Amino acid sequence: MVFGNRHALRHRTRRLLAALAVLAVCALPAHASDGGGSTRAGVSGTQIMAGVSFGAPPASGSSCEWSPVDTRDPSMDMFEEVRRDANGIDYRLYDYTCADESSAYHWVPEVSPDTLANQASAVVYDNIPAPWGEFAPPARRGVVNIGTWFWVNPLLWVPVRATAWVPTPSGPLIVTTTATPKKLIFDPGDGELGSGETECTGPGLPWVDAFGDHLPSPCMYTYRHSSAGEPNNMFDASLAIRWHVTWTSNTGASGSLGDVEVGASHQMVIREIHGLVTR
Repeated sequence: MVFGNRHALRHRTRRLLAALAVLAVCALPAHASDGGGSTRAGVSGTQIMAGVSFGAPPASGSSCEWSPVDTRDPSMDMFEEVRRDANGIDYRLYDYTCADESSAYHWVPEVSPDTLANQASAVVYDNIPAPWGEFAPPARRGVVNIGTWFWVNPLLWVPVRATAWVPTPSGPLIVTTTATPKKLIFDPGDGELGSGETECTGPGLPWVDAFGDHLPSPCMYTYRHSSAGEPNNMFDASLAIRWHVTWTSNTGASGSLGDVEVGASHQMVIREIHGLVTR
């Protein structure tokens, strides 16, 4: 039993020395998936990966725990925190130990809640769906002076969230960044011939035959000129959703990261109907 403990101690000491020798970081680097939907830093060969973890942190009372690594200074008979600076970011070494005695060292960046919020926002932006617009009349069969309804799938009109966290001596620092859809924005593409962008709140109302041609919609634009003479005889339009991005943390700190627009291009063919008078 004593031999086994000494062997384990030597093994952990070698890993600690490797961790102290190598800090593989580039600002806040990419992360390796743990297979459970979250993402965490880890060890790959001799490289000690540093980074921010995504997804919910382990629940209190779990079989694994994070603890900062300290080293003893014999000359002063005191313990010192193990830290490194890389690219202007301060990293602290942590030991991630589980009940089965498995253990790994991780360099963890010491970041503020707003910096962590920006890290989570990168995941949020990747998960914001690109909206594809629907139109009535259809995009290639628009008519001058008849209101064009526009809308997106209502299932897109839901918040997108990502949670990021880092361990600290007092427990995990957890930040959740949320993008909330605020406005639907239609740029008709008719430039000086039209009245400019149209905005509405919500995903718009899907058109059905029973509405007819003259029922107004909260999301509607009326073309006053045909697209004849434009490149390919079409207006180069776009439809986008404006998302407002905010963050909250378990420290009580919160803030806003501003707005982001995600959209798609649409080519609108607008025709003008001429009446034929016979005598």
